[in-house]
Amino acid sequence: MIDTCDFLFVYGTLRPNFDNAFAQYLRQRAQYVGEGSFPGRLFDLGSYPGAVLQHNASAEVLGSVFDIQKNKETILTYLDYYEGVGPAFEPPTEYLRVIVPVLFNGKSIDCWAYLYNHAFDGKLLIESGDYCLYVDQAK
Repeated sequence: MIDTCDFLFVYGTLRPNFDNAFAQYLRQRAQYVGEGSFPGRLFDLGSYPGAVLQHNASAEVLGSVFDIQKNKETILTYLDYYEGVGPAFEPPTEYLRVIVPVLFNGKSIDCWAYLYNHAFDGKLLIESGDYCLYVDQAK
């Protein structure tokens, strides 16, 4: 499942604003390079979000881009466990790790992202597309 893509896009509890063990792990082993977005929608799944890529959407999912080149295999293996992705988990998994085109610094770059893999009917849409803003506003 490891490919040639050297960037990771995170939009939820792995972003720099969060301090859980998995977010800390990512920050210690990857280089944060800035903020980006992709066309799609973001949903509240309870204590974390789920994003869906929709190429023609007018809405965007906002998130953070990390350069994972130096520790790619280790990082992705660890985060696959966190997200419940891979052959160790019974399908259909809640998320899929896929490569998505992310708008970053005015251009499109390919990034790994964990996208929601179930129906989003009945899930609360996060209108802003920004989970950090959504969490801050809920405080």
